[in-house]
Amino acid sequence: MTVAAETDAPHSRGSALPLALRLALRDLRGGVAGFWIFLICIALGTGAIGAINGLSGAIRDALARDATLLLGGDVEATLIHRQANADERAFLESVGRVSEVATMRAMARRPDANAQTLVDLKAVDSAYPLYGAVKMDEGADLDTLRRGGLAVDRTILDQLGLKLGDEITLGKASFPVVAVLGQEPDRFAAGPAFGARILMSTDALKATGIAEPGALVRWAYRIKVEGGAPPTFKAALSTAFPEAGFLVRDTSDPTPGIRNTLDRLAEFLTLVGLTAMLTGGIGVANAVSAFVERRRRTIATFKALGASQRTIFQVFFIEMALFAALGILIGFGIAIAVPWLVAGLASGLLPVSLEPGFQPEALGLAALFGALTALPFILWPLGRAQQVRAAELFRNGSEDATWFPPRAYRYASLGAVALLAAAAILLSQNQKIAAATAAALFAVFVLFWFIGAGIRRFAARLPRPKRPEVALALANIAGPASLARTIALSLGAGLTLLTAVSLVDASLTNELKTRLPEHAPSYFFIGIPKLSLVAFEDLLEEKAPDARIATAPMLRGRLVALKGVPVEQIKAPSSAEWVLNGDRGITYSDAVPSGSQITEGAWWPADHNGEALVSFEAEIGKALGLAIGDTVTVNVLGRNMQAKIANFRSVKWGSIDINFVMIFSPNALKAAPFTWLATLSWPEGQTPDAKAEAEVMKAVAGAYPAVSAVRVRDALAAFNGVFEKIMTAVRAAGSVTLIMGALVVAGALLTAQRRRIYEAVVLRTLGASKRRVITAHILEYLILAICLSAVAAALGLLAAWVIVKYVMGLTFVVSLSALLQPSVIETIFVTALGALGTFKVLSAKPAQYLRSE
Repeated sequence: MTVAAETDAPHSRGSALPLALRLALRDLRGGVAGFWIFLICIALGTGAIGAINGLSGAIRDALARDATLLLGGDVEATLIHRQANADERAFLESVGRVSEVATMRAMARRPDANAQTLVDLKAVDSAYPLYGAVKMDEGADLDTLRRGGLAVDRTILDQLGLKLGDEITLGKASFPVVAVLGQEPDRFAAGPAFGARILMSTDALKATGIAEPGALVRWAYRIKVEGGAPPTFKAALSTAFPEAGFLVRDTSDPTPGIRNTLDRLAEFLTLVGLTAMLTGGIGVANAVSAFVERRRRTIATFKALGASQRTIFQVFFIEMALFAALGILIGFGIAIAVPWLVAGLASGLLPVSLEPGFQPEALGLAALFGALTALPFILWPLGRAQQVRAAELFRNGSEDATWFPPRAYRYASLGAVALLAAAAILLSQNQKIAAATAAALFAVFVLFWFIGAGIRRFAARLPRPKRPEVALALANIAGPASLARTIALSLGAGLTLLTAVSLVDASLTNELKTRLPEHAPSYFFIGIPKLSLVAFEDLLEEKAPDARIATAPMLRGRLVALKGVPVEQIKAPSSAEWVLNGDRGITYSDAVPSGSQITEGAWWPADHNGEALVSFEAEIGKALGLAIGDTVTVNVLGRNMQAKIANFRSVKWGSIDINFVMIFSPNALKAAPFTWLATLSWPEGQTPDAKAEAEVMKAVAGAYPAVSAVRVRDALAAFNGVFEKIMTAVRAAGSVTLIMGALVVAGALLTAQRRRIYEAVVLRTLGASKRRVITAHILEYLILAICLSAVAAALGLLAAWVIVKYVMGLTFVVSLSALLQPSVIETIFVTALGALGTFKVLSAKPAQYLRSE
């Protein structure tokens, strides 16, 4: 009976399993030899995606579990610049128990004014905290603090050279430090802080005199409600006080922006993991191709016994599917273990305690991407085996002759790729970015496929040099077993990404450390009293007569409607949605400010006294769908103010001059209580010494204790530190792709080893020395690495130039070290890996291979 006949025969004789499955299981008795790279690529890709989403899910669960602790209540209503009045407070207290918390930036000083530092001030009442407890590392408890003391972060004591029991001056008053602050349950409720924390009572805050009308103070009213916050609270508060300007948050988003940031980070890392998995797919294809090569005689036997192509395909597809399933299961182990490892390492660093558990959605997503990624890389090489006749399977065939599989397998492979792209796009929260990423990945892989083919074709057309080592190296690159395409596909994308990231990093570092400090103001002064501006300017001119001083009035306001539509009903693009969330700095001006340029419309006359007008930043305004003549409604100090858009303007944010998204006509805000913002810039080319700066700061602190001074260089240094960490994380993410590519190259070398051993044996039999064979092989890998490095460096340079110049609007700087470092590392790696493989090839016994032929 033939195999084909047996397919249709009843299974009464022996196993009830289908024939293809029985044959596949029987063939797998040899174990996983030759499939380690296959398994590692699938496992790492699946594990990375599962771990990223599993960790994200664990953090999301922790945020939901500890939501009341993080928010400080079941619901929070926040006002800017002012406290709730008696009617508003009564309404809030009718809902549940209320705790009042005020936060603001301030300058903490030694009583002798010899040192000062910017701090994040938090004032609490007797009801605080509604949930959780404040822990002190050292000193008294919270009750002592309520009687007029301060609890401070230890860094403040270090910066001011003080110790527990010493006094700190805030505004017009001084207070003893009674405790070193440990943990606050609601530390992140108001968003990221700009300085170290000082905790004090609301009565002590009043004594400082810095929370005057117009000062930038956030008054948060946390409410503890039995049974949780009522779902109608926000609507009821808005109905009762339609123009109060309350910003309401509940436990669904206890920490501003963290959930969105977490989702975007998880999405970005998932796309990085998918890129790495696609790179690993090349390793899967290599492993399947090598498997088919090893099974030539088996396939020939099947065909000789009458097996159909369908049966043969089913047998080997089942085997590959089982290996893919094994790789996915190993990936599950990685995905489950990583969140537990991170939870242990990050203990105390996160605002919540992680309790990783079973995350079925994360594992399901990882399995889906793992299976869809493996599918096209399995179908393509399996399909190529179908077009070879049985007689040809007993001989070594040409790679070029059978590179493309039959049409059905090509369509199936491309369909699997389309299905993978559709899944990545549809399961993404930002489908436009996911679609652009998918298209870019497809373009990059196609590009490097052609680059690999181009390198091979170029090597074939070169005249053969007289030196045999070089001639052999070029022949290997141009030959049917060439590694040019594999190396280009495996390492090209990762190398281009790392080159681009390094060049962008170099340009931004140059901007932060050189160009910005040269042109940016030296100091920002925040909170200058409305009626004290002239006297403040006179003081700065006296202490720094050559300095340039710029000023602007500043308030905080919250957009509540655009063109009459409440902002809650507006679906803004991600690039502009931040403008609608929370409050924004606003100002007024009778002239176009420095660093801005009108792009559409016209500025109002200096004596404009009609309806309120506003100038909107052009890119953000267009992203929000605004046009000249549209209206915007902003809540300022508990009053809704409607203004008509008079013009759009471009803003040079990189100059760090005073500028705002919205600038109003003077008649709109001039009568409101506000404070002034001022900058001080030393003459260009002049760097003040520490003594001159200290004299200015001491004079300001003595005359205006409520004014906060921010040194721009310190702020830039802090930002640069954060930026370097971000770039390090991006490089690490890009390195995952390169590591996966390295595994693929290693697998390709193993796949090609049998052919290389035979060639080396023939060469040595014909009299070639080991040195010449080694030199030829090392030259081959060196030429491939240099060609790929040159192309990747050029593409990375082009990508970095576009990003820096047109996306970021900065000056592009070419750093040779940033340009060459990734390429040098890649060249050394490929050459070293090839050399190791060559030494293994030369260790083979010639007699054994000659006998087998």
